Amino acid sequence: MNLEELYLETADERVKLTLACPEKYRVTGQSGLLLNISATADLALHDKVQGTPTTPFLDAGHFVASFDLPCHGERIGEYGEGLLGMGAAYMAGIDMFARFVADGVAAIDACQQRGIGTDGRVVGYGVSRAAYCLLRLAAVDNRLRAVAGPSPCVDWGIPEEFSQSCPRTNTWPLRLDNWVDELADTAVYLSAGSQDDVVGTEIVVRFAMGLFSRQRLACPSDTPLSELHVVASPGHSPSRASRLDATRFLLEHLET
Repeated sequence: MNLEELYLETADERVKLTLACPEKYRVTGQSGLLLNISATADLALHDKVQGTPTTPFLDAGHFVASFDLPCHGERIGEYGEGLLGMGAAYMAGIDMFARFVADGVAAIDACQQRGIGTDGRVVGYGVSRAAYCLLRLAAVDNRLRAVAGPSPCVDWGIPEEFSQSCPRTNTWPLRLDNWVDELADTAVYLSAGSQDDVVGTEIVVRFAMGLFSRQRLACPSDTPLSELHVVASPGHSPSRASRLDATRFLLEHLET
């Protein structure tokens, strides 16, 4: 895997962006960009589970970029680590999800300045919290044409880890339902385990149906954009089949 490190100047941080490049002989005029987000760039690019789409995208001649989520990896700061830190920051008036959106816009800018992911050839993959972040990014940056989000968090009043530092009564403005209109032109892949109590299977299904209804108004009836799969996968972690199917969805959208 050929890696390059770039640095993004956003907010009051200097964020490291890691870009994985396919072998030169695989690069064509149809090569696109996958923004693959996990807790950290290292997991997204190197972990066999969290990085499921990385190798298939590189093998198909596409580039893969990633950076650490706020309050994760090299970006753990004064508010603490993970969702606890993001919740504590939100209560202090700092929206780490909005910060991710700014990071994502800067990441796409940096790649496109190098001729990568131009002509609308940018897609995103993330699980759970990362799925939420990428959907927030897609809501404000239409260069992200498709997002795959297995086991997505769509309502931060549900996960206990977040509500430990941010009471549920404060999370309504963060519900992904608030951005359904802005996602009307985005192809979205969602999957949820039938017994996922961490993000709530019913919550994911309700959000998906609201999104589908909005997209039905925005798009011709014979061209549905998005998919929802409720699968027999226990707990919160997506199955390998779901991760591979999400990868398939994104690759198909770079081929159209």
